[in-house]
Amino acid sequence: MNTILLQASAGGSLASMLVIYAVIIGLMWFFLIRPQKKQQKQIEEMQNSIKVGDSVLLNSGMYGKVLDIIGDTLIVEFGLNKSVRIPVLKSTVARAAEPNLTVGKKADLVDENGVEYEYVEVEVEVDENGNEIGEVKK
Repeated sequence: MNTILLQASAGGSLASMLVIYAVIIGLMWFFLIRPQKKQQKQIEEMQNSIKVGDSVLLNSGMYGKVLDIIGDTLIVEFGLNKSVRIPVLKSTVARAAEPNLTVGKKADLVDENGVEYEYVEVEVEVDENGNEIGEVKK
């Protein structure tokens, strides 16, 4: 009689263990795999929407302008001298973005110790009289 009860309880624990594993796998899919596939789909849509004349940022960190599209290959122009043209795969495009080529405002400053700064970044604010107030970032 005891062996029959032990076998019944062992079978029930196996079924509950399978249910628990199924729930864990379902949660892992819902929280890990599903968002990753959604992000991958968005990246593929962005890469397929690139057209001639767009500025792109590659996975290598280089910015360029698309000159031509041939299948899965983009002809990208790098640099300001417009002489570097390299074919790259669409899959190497991280995003369509313009490079930020702005630099901080130049200022000639001398600190209290008499040390001159040839170039420093200055955060500029304008007071109520229209005068610029700068804060030096060191």
